Amino acid sequence: MVEGRSVIFVQLSSCWGCHQSLIDLYERLLDVLPALNIKYWPAVVDYKEKDLEALPEKSIDAGFIEGALRTDHDTHLLKSARTKSKVLISYGTCSSYGGVYALANLSTRDELIKRKYYEAESLVKGDTPSDNLPKITTSISKNDDIVKFDLYLPGCPPTSDNIAGAVTAFIQGKPVSIGQKTVCDDCERNKEEKKLVKAFKRRFDGKADPVKCLLNQGYLCLGPGTRSGCGAQCPTNANLPCDGCYGPPEGVLDQGAKLLSALASIADMEPEKLDREIIDPVGQFYKFTFAHGLIRKSVRTYLDEQNRSAEKRTAKEEQ
Repeated sequence: MVEGRSVIFVQLSSCWGCHQSLIDLYERLLDVLPALNIKYWPAVVDYKEKDLEALPEKSIDAGFIEGALRTDHDTHLLKSARTKSKVLISYGTCSSYGGVYALANLSTRDELIKRKYYEAESLVKGDTPSDNLPKITTSISKNDDIVKFDLYLPGCPPTSDNIAGAVTAFIQGKPVSIGQKTVCDDCERNKEEKKLVKAFKRRFDGKADPVKCLLNQGYLCLGPGTRSGCGAQCPTNANLPCDGCYGPPEGVLDQGAKLLSALASIADMEPEKLDREIIDPVGQFYKFTFAHGLIRKSVRTYLDEQNRSAEKRTAKEEQ
């Protein structure tokens, strides 16, 4: 085993749950940590940004990036990590596909700030914080629109087995293997391949049969359009439909389009009824991958960005 592989763990806008999953390796950490030379990990140790900036270019064997690009500071950290790292790993679904955060692209930045700081039911007095805070971006873009990644490790969060396997392979200098099929391929539920669905259910409607395919029962399970690798944990262990957090399978450009195609092949109902039963299609089919889809933001958000860009150009021309 190669000793002392240098690593950095960088958090962008995120819940930090992916790094918590690394801690959840428990006793397996005893096999992993001694072989890592951790140079930056502010989620666990009191590193400062100056410690990251001081690292020589390409001095780090691997950088792990968690989180989405919600602020200008996130973009700065991402570019810095790419500069310092020989290998850059997209760690978790927010980094790989934008995650749940990217659903904010359905609204403009001003709408989001108004809702968060002035209209939320829990507020007593509205106010927009500004002191020592980075600028919020107009929308969330894909991390790999900004820098090149060498490996993607999706999941919300990735399973501990995924993390242990990836880190161990990295330490040993071996290729990292991630799921290449779909969640359905890993799911052990009994499937009726040609069964048509006459009505779709929400997950709280009734009690799902723990043996039969959830999609066959009418539950909106996203397994047909989701990358394998999680072990089909939600349908197998929790009796719940797959939410799609591992993103699209290999070769699929748009997870939502893949899922809509799969549902269209089994839905025995008129389009109007289908529209009524799928209450939030963007939130349902692009919950974790909206920033990665072919359509990545609402028309309002796009026009808002165009107007802001035009205002900046005008301001520069007037100077």
